[in-house]
Amino acid sequence: MIKQLMAGTGKLMITPPFDCELSGFVARESRCRGVHDPLYSRALVLADGKEKIALVSADLIGVDAKLLTKVREKVAELTDLDPSAVVLSATHTHSGPVTLADAFLGETDLTYLSGLINNIAGAVYQASQNLEPVSLFLGEGDCRSVGKNRRQKDGPIDPQVLVLRLQGADRPKALLINYACHPVVLGPDNLLVTADYPFYMTNSLEQVYPGTQIMFVNGAAGDVNVGHRTVDSIKGKRNDRRTFREAERLGRILAGVALTASENAVLQSSFNIRYTTQEICLPFEQVGTVDFYRQEAETWNQLAFELKRKGASFGEYRQAEVWEKWALKMTKLRQANKIESEFKTEIATFSLGEIEFATLPGEFFHEFSLMLKKERAPRQVVILGYTNNNIGYVTTKSVYDEGGYEVNDSYRYYGLPSRFARGTGEEIVRILLTMLNKL
Repeated sequence: MIKQLMAGTGKLMITPPFDCELSGFVARESRCRGVHDPLYSRALVLADGKEKIALVSADLIGVDAKLLTKVREKVAELTDLDPSAVVLSATHTHSGPVTLADAFLGETDLTYLSGLINNIAGAVYQASQNLEPVSLFLGEGDCRSVGKNRRQKDGPIDPQVLVLRLQGADRPKALLINYACHPVVLGPDNLLVTADYPFYMTNSLEQVYPGTQIMFVNGAAGDVNVGHRTVDSIKGKRNDRRTFREAERLGRILAGVALTASENAVLQSSFNIRYTTQEICLPFEQVGTVDFYRQEAETWNQLAFELKRKGASFGEYRQAEVWEKWALKMTKLRQANKIESEFKTEIATFSLGEIEFATLPGEFFHEFSLMLKKERAPRQVVILGYTNNNIGYVTTKSVYDEGGYEVNDSYRYYGLPSRFARGTGEEIVRILLTMLNKL
């Protein structure tokens, strides 16, 4: 019996309440003041007659293990999908609601989170209900005018744009676009809900392919944004290019590359689905003592006071205040002996014929994407960043010597007791390659 690839799509709105707290910038001084464009949960269910998998892309800053678990539980109630076969990815917009419960990126709204879980699972349910035969096409493009290396001027990025076109009987059923770049065209002065440049990319392609579900999945974008320095965002420094007009321009550029890749895509003759997950333990570099965290709290408290006194920007002294809260929480956790020396998380790999997928549970530097793609060539690998968890920034070994926000500071925002041990990212790549080999 000849197998047939089946695909179904689902889409539900996940726009937060009008006056929600937006997550992503410490320098943002006010709550949300409106909605520029709606946020969505988009689901793609794929089945080959034996295996079935759901890939979800949500317009959120991130998903954590708690949110993933609840979504999977709800999906299990609604469908026949194996919960472990639900892959949940965030686009990482910095102009959306607070969703990371244990991070220091804003206060979560429990009522909103309850509805969010239902709507993410609901999109998967929708997708599972409209499966239809499709043909699989794979296209590739190159985009260097959207993503920029945010640590090195004119530095390297992963410019690859991968497009999967799932072609139905009379039109494309879905387009899956994979590209690595922070959606941070809009800065801390923006108080409107928006998916940022992916909104314009998606909107442009929807006009070309009416009735087709367009899905954007981010990649290893830890050190890639649209050209802004992290320190400028922290200070709330205004920039004439951080506008909706610029987001539209960049979104259309990416849409153009994706469109060309889609129209030149090559039919795939193999589409069997294979899938595996693995729990991994990531070591922290060093967990501090109670006295260490207590001293950290005093240091950040004093710094916040001094910055205010000297007239520093809101973002600068607010960051010190947030880090004081982090240190106070770590002090309590350490006193209660509730800080582990390692962090447990999940990674997954799956394949669709000769096309492979690897998940990264956070903000991984672009080099990790290039490592995976180089080792798996000539197979194409879709790198799913911000997927099935968000453990914060994961940098290469060399960055530990260079320093900077991503390696020295960012772990506090993610509620971690320390940065991860040097070489953590390289070890995750090694494990993913082993998993892909077994597929």
